[in-house]
Formats: sequence, C-alpha cells, structure tokens
Amino acid sequence: MSAAIHTNLLPQDRVPEQSEILNLPYYDKIRSQEIGIPLYFGQDEDNNLVYIQGMGRADKIVINTLYSYLANEGISREQVYLQESLHNANLLVRIGGFLSRRLGFVFPGRWLTVYGLQLAYPKFVAVVQKVKKELTIA
Repeated sequence: MSAAIHTNLLPQDRVPEQSEILNLPYYDKIRSQEIGIPLYFGQDEDNNLVYIQGMGRADKIVINTLYSYLANEGISREQVYLQESLHNANLLVRIGGFLSRRLGFVFPGRWLTVYGLQLAYPKFVAVVQKVKKELTIA
C-alpha cells in the first residue's frame, strides 16, 4: 500500500476504491516463497526506485541480510531508505490475509483486507508523506 501511494498509483487525498486496491501490482499475488525477496515496484516523482519486500516475522534478520548484501555490492546504508509499514495493517487486514493466503478463502479474505486497508489508509499516507519529506531533506 505504501509503495503504491509513494509511486502515485494511489492518491494521497482520498481513500481508494476497492477496484483500485485490487488492481495494484502484487496485491494478493506474492507467493509464500517470494517473501523476503525485494521486488521492484516503480519510481517516484524524484526518480527514487521503490521496492517492496515481505518479511513475515523475520524482519530483523531480513533487514540485516539486506544491509549485508548491499554493503557487499558497495551500496552504503545512507543510499537506501528502508521503511517498515506493516504496523499500519490492522486486524481486518491480518485476518483477511490469513483467510485468503493460508486457508484459501480468497473472496472473504480479499474483501476483509481491502476494507481494512481502506480504514487504515490515512496511516499509510502519513508514512509516505514522512518518507518523502525525509528523502527531500537527505
């Protein structure tokens, strides 16, 4: 959700419709084996590359591994901005994701996640605005 707002696929001035969320790249399409793999999402208006990465409960391990890999590639921490946004996912999003992905109840699960994301949308917008401000300062 944050990546879609950051790359202007979703608006900052209103809550998106259900169809806008369902049509996002990667929305409910990432397979379990892809969790932990950075996926290119797009570019923002300042040509910053935006990636998404599922981390599950291994967030600290994944972040440390990512920083280690980047360091081996000659990319410093200062050249990368990591922003965790899962904390914005409310209980409806979590239950919907569990129903859809773990139990295979796709229709009710997706509906719950979309509704939950719409309720939490202002929080996602606030995170993106904070990130964009910090990127401008940097």
